[in-house]
Amino acid sequence: MKTGIFGGTFNPPHKGHARMIEKLTEELGLDRVFIIPNKVPTHKRCDDLADNSDRVAMCRLAFKNPKFEISTMEIDRESDSYTIYTVNELMEKYPGDELYLIIGSDMFLMFHKWYKHRELLEKCRICVASRNTEDSIHELRSYAFDKLGIYIKDLDGKNIHISPLEAFSVSSGEIRERIKNGKSIYGLCEPEIIEYMESHRLYGYSKKQ
Repeated sequence: MKTGIFGGTFNPPHKGHARMIEKLTEELGLDRVFIIPNKVPTHKRCDDLADNSDRVAMCRLAFKNPKFEISTMEIDRESDSYTIYTVNELMEKYPGDELYLIIGSDMFLMFHKWYKHRELLEKCRICVASRNTEDSIHELRSYAFDKLGIYIKDLDGKNIHISPLEAFSVSSGEIRERIKNGKSIYGLCEPEIIEYMESHRLYGYSKKQ
């Protein structure tokens, strides 16, 4: 079975996340994808992180494909949210699966700093969602060769695949900032998620509107 791993802070999850994982699931022929909210972001600081339960609930609203399964394995784990721990846990639970780790280009460009990144490259295929521009793809190829010693021809190298995507215009951080400033985020998140954020007073919502 081909199993995808898509981790993130999802603070909040937005349409860009859903669009990316839908495309890669189809492109890679994945049988299932574990959507895994982080307990503590390892690679970035976030001062307005919603509670674990809220982020899990919003993920259930954002990722509705029957192939997607929201997993709390990193939240439930007592240790840090290192990806290698998640990969090892899935390998133990599903020993026959092929694992596909799905990440954005910003995370890939610091992949050499990830804990046990070489082991990750051996145990799963790294699938990078890239902006669909020649410059962006060239940057990823150059990084892979310079920092990881992996040559990528076209879009594929040893255990690395690049998937060009049309860029989503807004990040989770910008969505939180728009909420704080009283600006609309309709079209950026699913209506159910906006309603959830309003009713639970997340990111600056003071009351249900």
